[in-house]
Amino acid sequence: MGKVITWLLKTVVSLLVIIAIGVGYLLVAVDPNDFKPEIKSAAASQGLELSLDGNLSWQFLPQIGVVVEQVEFAHSTVASGKISELSLSVSWAELFNIDLSSNRLPVGSIEVGDATILLAELAPNTFPIQLKRLNAKVNNFSLTGEGFSLEASAQVFSGLALDLDATLALQVDTNSGVINEVIVSELEASIDSMEITGQFNARNNFATAQGSLRSNRFDLQQLVRTVGMSFPLVKLPMMASKDALTAVSWNSSFNTDMNGLSTFNTQLELDNQVINIASKVDHRIHNLYMRVSGDQFDMSHYLAADSNSSEQNGALFAPLAVPFALWLGRSQMELSLSKLKLSDFDADNIYINLFGNQKVLRLSSFNSDIFGGQVNATGRLDMRSSTPSFNLQTSLSNIDLQLALAAMADSSDISGLLSLEATIQSAGNNRDAIIQELRGGGEIIILDPAYAAINAEEMFCNAAALLGSGDSRNSWSKGTQFETLTGNYQLADGKLQFSDMKTATGNIAIAARGSIKLAQQRYNLIADTRVNGASTSASGCSVNKQLQNRSLPFVCSGSFEQDGTTSCKPDENLIRDLLKDSVYEQLGEKLFNTPATTDGDKGQQSDPLKSLLKGIFENNLR
Repeated sequence: MGKVITWLLKTVVSLLVIIAIGVGYLLVAVDPNDFKPEIKSAAASQGLELSLDGNLSWQFLPQIGVVVEQVEFAHSTVASGKISELSLSVSWAELFNIDLSSNRLPVGSIEVGDATILLAELAPNTFPIQLKRLNAKVNNFSLTGEGFSLEASAQVFSGLALDLDATLALQVDTNSGVINEVIVSELEASIDSMEITGQFNARNNFATAQGSLRSNRFDLQQLVRTVGMSFPLVKLPMMASKDALTAVSWNSSFNTDMNGLSTFNTQLELDNQVINIASKVDHRIHNLYMRVSGDQFDMSHYLAADSNSSEQNGALFAPLAVPFALWLGRSQMELSLSKLKLSDFDADNIYINLFGNQKVLRLSSFNSDIFGGQVNATGRLDMRSSTPSFNLQTSLSNIDLQLALAAMADSSDISGLLSLEATIQSAGNNRDAIIQELRGGGEIIILDPAYAAINAEEMFCNAAALLGSGDSRNSWSKGTQFETLTGNYQLADGKLQFSDMKTATGNIAIAARGSIKLAQQRYNLIADTRVNGASTSASGCSVNKQLQNRSLPFVCSGSFEQDGTTSCKPDENLIRDLLKDSVYEQLGEKLFNTPATTDGDKGQQSDPLKSLLKGIFENNLR
């Protein structure tokens, strides 16, 4: 491309020298349109196709030059488009001092009016960018290292305004067309509401570059909406805060070497929250390393506006995977945050270490303090197919269940310190699919578990009263405090299933099994209770011999939602059998050992069967 520019400029300058020698005569004798075939032929030799359907005319003031109308061009690796008017000129002083035998070009000016240019793809599988209504002016243009000014404006996509004002210095090898050096200083550019200032320089045809760029504080939501008018897929999700991403700025410095090591350091400010991003790229072995760090970041503003949205997980975690999905080599990212604030809870001292290779991410470390305890995890995310899949090995220690359930399930009935080990895998593109495909399991331990919704001892005593136990208290404390709970759990078909769950309260030993429907947040539980002694506890109710050291199952169901209902009652079939046995025993004693008596008031005999049934129902079924 550099050769084309050089040739065109030399051709124009040669014409101008001739004109300067005999302006009056040549205005009549020389028509610049006669040179169209030579210009197009020279351009074609450099891979540039030109169509010069418009008129070529002379310009003499304030500089001498040529004005070309209706230019169409196409270059396979650079750009294509059309220009309504192109002006190439050179100062009179430079014109008379030029040495046509040298490679030095005279200082001149270039003006482009009302152009439409389609830039070639910057990288494979990316969309090209079209510039509309492009107007540009270059004063004192030079390819020998002298500084010159550039002013340009254009529209991209659907009305996204671009403006550029800078001082440039170019040094080009006029024989090979290679750009030896580019120096950009006093850069002032804008993309819609985002303004960019800074400076940089590049050498060896952009193989190396260094500089710094910074932006003003701009509204990213508005910028994305403008781009989305042309590309509907480019959009931001509805976020919890309407002010999210409305105050964004960045400050970046870079030092690149395409044949060696490149470094980038960026300070990103999102709504007054600072994130530091340091990156290194080793082009020799195609390695990318990125470190993201920050102090406190409030993520709650950027979550989906609808907390039940199935897109929430993608909106939250997808940006972390973008650099790895696009990078075709090996990659590593470290993330550390002192505090991450979410809608209902905080996570402290977060550290993540991710490795990527060909759209496969490996989580080598995840650590965080959360809900008063700690979480540690390793895992793998495979994004090579249309349905991403993952596996996760995690351990939780001393998680405060009351805090966790209040934040994640709107429930505060269960408390205790949870510890568990788990191996989990799943696949899917949204929350519902991931939950349905969850597979895995592990062990669980809960220290000092308590359930505020039900007093298990009261529940047992009320059931035992049906079977002839006595001495039950009239009032009970709220909820149940259990001993340490241990057990196993499995994940399958959208359910969290528990087995071999064991705990106790007072003299009541409990063995439980059940399941939780994760999407619906509903649970079902069967708890086998056994009283090891004559009473449920030192201050509880007495239990007849028939129930001592015998399992009495309870069926519990309910919801973790804030207004969800909870139900726990003894197994109806077993209670019916036990009650039947108890009635028969008492009936036999009454019938064979108690004679009929005469009612003193009415002179009638008392029926022992009627008295027995009345006592059972009045005393035990009230």
